[in-house]
Amino acid sequence: MNKRFFAILIVALLFVCNSALAWSGLTHNAICHIADQHLTEEAKAKRNHYLRHTLAYYASWQDEVAWSKEYAETRFWHSVQYDAKNRFQYRDGRNAITHISRIWNDMRNGGYKRLDDSTIIVNLKLLVHMVGDMHCPSHCMYDADPNPQFKRFSIFYKGKKVHWHKFWDSSASTYFHKGWTCQDYQKNLDKLSPKQIAKICKGTPEQWAKQNAKDMREPYLLLVPHTELCEMPAENIARMTEIVDLQIQRGAYRLAHVINDIFKE
Repeated sequence: MNKRFFAILIVALLFVCNSALAWSGLTHNAICHIADQHLTEEAKAKRNHYLRHTLAYYASWQDEVAWSKEYAETRFWHSVQYDAKNRFQYRDGRNAITHISRIWNDMRNGGYKRLDDSTIIVNLKLLVHMVGDMHCPSHCMYDADPNPQFKRFSIFYKGKKVHWHKFWDSSASTYFHKGWTCQDYQKNLDKLSPKQIAKICKGTPEQWAKQNAKDMREPYLLLVPHTELCEMPAENIARMTEIVDLQIQRGAYRLAHVINDIFKE
């Protein structure tokens, strides 16, 4: 096996593995792009100092490193599990909420000043991805709910069998908004008033997760097992699009809120 073929194989395998972790790179980029527009001047200065790029630049960083030895544990920090009563399951820290809360609490109120730069940089990169991921419909998992209706399953997209999780991770953003770029998402979705944004950002990651647990059951009812996406009723598609847009807004505004709060003087 020559070196060039081996390199191509490794890239392909990484792509396959990474696609199983989070909703599409485009959606993550859109969330971060919107969040970038809502950073305070203080937060922008700190972002530039530590990351030397926009938030969107690191939108998929956690996916890229999750299969490395150094960051192997983070591959379990992408989702949130719930039981039949929508109670958040901690699972020994193998969830997004535990680590969003930990990083936020460690860094806010000047806490970041006690950390070395490398820790701050990694923490920011993790927040950028995890806050987005916790709002992905397929990352709200009901594994502890015995109701089979809320288990992961397969659907069909253009005649091809696609896993529920895979659809949200790779196809949802282009299915519901064909041809949109990050700028299109920002232009069309970033229209809420300061009062509406403040309402979305109110609370803690645990409270946001509880809200998601309730709201993200609806996609399981709209997109049932073995559905052919191209044959879904128009009203179902419209409602699914509303859900996607709302979750992107929530993820974007909450990400900006967390980072603004961390660097608030």
